[in-house]
Amino acid sequence: MTHHDQRLLRLAFAIEEQLKTAQCNAPQAELPAAIWLQCELTLRLIRRAQRHGWQLAAHRLLHDLRANLRRLQADLVAFDCGLERQQSERCQSSVSDIYADLVTLREEFDQVAFDQRKRTISVTTEPIELDGVYLGPFEIQLDWSDLTDGHPNNYRVIAIDAHPAAANDNVTHPHVQDEVVCEGEGRQTIRSAIEQGRLLDFFVIVANLLRTYNAGSPHVSLADWHGAECADCGATVSGDERWTCEKCQTTTCGECYQNCSDCDGIYCDECTTSCEGCDERRCRSCISVCSACHDEYCQGCLDDNERCSDCHDKENEATKPNDSEEYRNSQVAVQPNCMGEAVVLA
Repeated sequence: MTHHDQRLLRLAFAIEEQLKTAQCNAPQAELPAAIWLQCELTLRLIRRAQRHGWQLAAHRLLHDLRANLRRLQADLVAFDCGLERQQSERCQSSVSDIYADLVTLREEFDQVAFDQRKRTISVTTEPIELDGVYLGPFEIQLDWSDLTDGHPNNYRVIAIDAHPAAANDNVTHPHVQDEVVCEGEGRQTIRSAIEQGRLLDFFVIVANLLRTYNAGSPHVSLADWHGAECADCGATVSGDERWTCEKCQTTTCGECYQNCSDCDGIYCDECTTSCEGCDERRCRSCISVCSACHDEYCQGCLDDNERCSDCHDKENEATKPNDSEEYRNSQVAVQPNCMGEAVVLA
């Protein structure tokens, strides 16, 4: 046996010993004996109350008995789940199984590292690219000192050549944030592989998870990985420079977004229009139409009768007295009167 094989064998023994230790330290499921005894005592008290005709007491005790029976049922279900877990633990990998997994890891992955002092096993995937987005290789690092307690952080997924999302540097993969992978529907399968010491299965499952993309539950979608496109100018917009139109939900950059001063909303250029009076842009909900000329104006540029200033002035001009020659000739002439003389029409 080569020196390398001996090293892997010693590692397999250490991991198998860790599995046994964790299994021995795990709390054992116990039958709910206390609540069973309580049910027996309550039943005896009910029968005694019934013999003496104490109907009210019997009724109250019956209520207590039914409540205890429900507790007993729940405890029995929990006990059964504990037995199932223990049975699963007894299916843990043997030394030979663990050793075979360690050897096969080198065939499955180009880079494998064993650190017995830190109690870690690491594999590195090939560079991963999803839907044209290059993410780079990832290191999957397992802490085998804590395999069977279901600890959520006993492995990490580390980006080797990180290409994080533009919106969040901590997201190095659509399903990895802060070096923690979102296991989704694969959680139970991954946990079982860890707790039973099936090392090869664990690393292959996690690596395949990194090679796939679930559009339903990403931390950052691949479509927005490099930043969203501004709907107005087409520039790429990162998370802290992004504005979302309240009307159509499109993305705009900090230079293109429009702020409606009437409702204080944020809109894209398409969802705003200019007032014909003040030339300022408003959202279409804050723009009205002049009742006379039908041009678009903001409320500040319309009078109480929903008219713009030009139409307002034109209407006022039309209602003034006419000083034309025709108007003067149409009026009845009146002779000036003197003291003591009657007014006579000309």
